[in-house]
Amino acid sequence: MILAPMILVQSFLAPGALALAAVHAADSVPADPSAQKLRADALVLQAAEVHVGDGTVFKPGLVILLDGKVVAAGQSLPLPAGANVIDCGNAVITPGLVDAACQLGTSALFGSAEQGSEVIPQLDMWDALDLYSKDFERLVADGVTTVFITGEASSVISAKGTAVKTGGPIGERRVAVKPIVKATLGPESSQRGAGNRSPSRFGGVNYTARRPTTRMGSAWVFRKAFHDAIAFRDAGKPSNDGLEPDAMRALADVLAGKTALRMQVREALDFYTSVKLADEFGLSFTYEYATEAAQCIDLLVARKLPVIFGPVRTTDSTFEQFEAAQPALDTARLLAEKGVPFCLTASDASGEGGLPRQAGVAIRNGLDRARALRAVTSDPAAMVGLEGRVGRLAPGLDADLVVWNGMPFDDTAKPVLVLIHGRPVLDLQGKFRKENS
Repeated sequence: MILAPMILVQSFLAPGALALAAVHAADSVPADPSAQKLRADALVLQAAEVHVGDGTVFKPGLVILLDGKVVAAGQSLPLPAGANVIDCGNAVITPGLVDAACQLGTSALFGSAEQGSEVIPQLDMWDALDLYSKDFERLVADGVTTVFITGEASSVISAKGTAVKTGGPIGERRVAVKPIVKATLGPESSQRGAGNRSPSRFGGVNYTARRPTTRMGSAWVFRKAFHDAIAFRDAGKPSNDGLEPDAMRALADVLAGKTALRMQVREALDFYTSVKLADEFGLSFTYEYATEAAQCIDLLVARKLPVIFGPVRTTDSTFEQFEAAQPALDTARLLAEKGVPFCLTASDASGEGGLPRQAGVAIRNGLDRARALRAVTSDPAAMVGLEGRVGRLAPGLDADLVVWNGMPFDDTAKPVLVLIHGRPVLDLQGKFRKENS
């Protein structure tokens, strides 16, 4: 149930801490003329710490929300007369977390991509999404409010990804974003396709007997698809490999920069293959997952290649079988120290393997805590072109935030309140009630 932001003001403190009743702004911070522009239904949250998402921290801090947007965040702000104020006590407020390479919420774990072709950039992951999936409830419980559902890796060149909010009214969930498609290098495309087996020498290739089945095959499919797209764009020449005209038009948009490109790689040798392919066609791209990025740090620095890194895990995921066995635990720290643009992802994981856990692992292995917060808020938002909408507690951005009962990403801390568009979608302590919605 989506709760309206008409609230009972209560404290998130433990028993014995300061208990609070409904507070009016006129009783706390005097309003000035500029604050009068805010209506009395503005919502104000105050806490021991407010982390904006760009490294700025207010101790203590306030966040003002109105009409689903952030009005201001700071320490001593003029408040509108009569505003509802929630004192969160010793809690910590952060922006809602953002995952730039999520694989949850699709209608099938494997094979959610169209199996009729290895190259499907004309299709859209939105059409494979189940907005009623329990995956989204688990993401909300982790404090994740926005996800980019990346193209499924059973295709060498995937469908376009889609960005969604993890909670709220169904009609408000989709978030407009620049088109992004993904190329998957390595043997994963053939391994993850539904019912795949190697082609028989007695029969042709079909949707179950697929190619590629090797790394060189994946590179060949990528190269052939873009050469076909160029020939179609320049001379209207049809593909001799069965590539649909709409697919070639979509690849032409990648060549023109209208559609962004990602390269999903896991092992070190695939990093170098991706660079050769991109150079051949003059493409810029972002790495996705990049499990062995620590082994290629010099390449990443020299080429200024952005990285969506993660997840770091051992046994919590069905997708683990496709990942290198030993990702370097200090990869996030190395990327930060070398100035490589990066963010963190949990991919298909939530709970113990989810995005807060990924940030916690990075912190324990040397990444600065403020940088870790950026890596799951403002940086992933920028990776998908949503920096003007989510990822920070800044004026005009969506009122997506998380109230934590301790220091975010510590093992004992968890979200106790999550707002999306200023509406509570998680309230573990039952502090809210629905009124006049």
